[in-house]
Amino acid sequence: MAFHIFRRQAVYHWRRRTPRALASVLGRPHLSMSLKTTNRGAARRLATQVNLFLDDVAMLADGADPHLTRSQIETMLHAVVEKQMAKLERIALAAKCAPGFVVDQAKTDDLRALWTYTLLDGQGHSACVRPDDRDRMLAEGLSEVDIEAVKDHLAMLRANDMVPTKYHVLRQMIEGVQAVPTAMNMDVAQGTYFRGMRLALAQSERRYGGENRANPAPLGQRHERSSGCR
Repeated sequence: MAFHIFRRQAVYHWRRRTPRALASVLGRPHLSMSLKTTNRGAARRLATQVNLFLDDVAMLADGADPHLTRSQIETMLHAVVEKQMAKLERIALAAKCAPGFVVDQAKTDDLRALWTYTLLDGQGHSACVRPDDRDRMLAEGLSEVDIEAVKDHLAMLRANDMVPTKYHVLRQMIEGVQAVPTAMNMDVAQGTYFRGMRLALAQSERRYGGENRANPAPLGQRHERSSGCR
């Protein structure tokens, strides 16, 4: 991806050719601005936002409708769920072959990850465990240790730049349904990604509970937790 950034006296700037749809209106062959940061990573993130905003404005000026349709969003969601469920299935099969495998611990790990993405789905990439979330989690049978693990999971995802989801992942989702990665569509893709992850993680019984895979339950249906080892 082209970020259109360069340094001037240690500070990063953004410069880009004016989109054709805006050139006659703005009367300038290029647009530029200071990003007011000396950090390359921060400059790239800011440049991405500016580029997306400019692309949105250009498409609106050109009379195009770049917004994702409901069908495209559903297709993206299905793709995320299927991809993540396949990944989790591989992990589960490998874990069951490892010495010392404990099914209850595997289910607990899945439950903690599920709540992590439930919060991200509900609150967005700035999600945290609020007092009412904590009450819900306790009511659902999670312990204080589980809740702290969810907090740690959120912190780990951010520390490893996995939240927000990387630009190229969201762009691939959008381009996979033949849409344009505008700022609005990127936001929609981000929410769709979090929801897909939540729905995939909710299928823990398919991986560890002995559910008949020939007749899987609908996505998102909650399953009762098994009380003992298989």
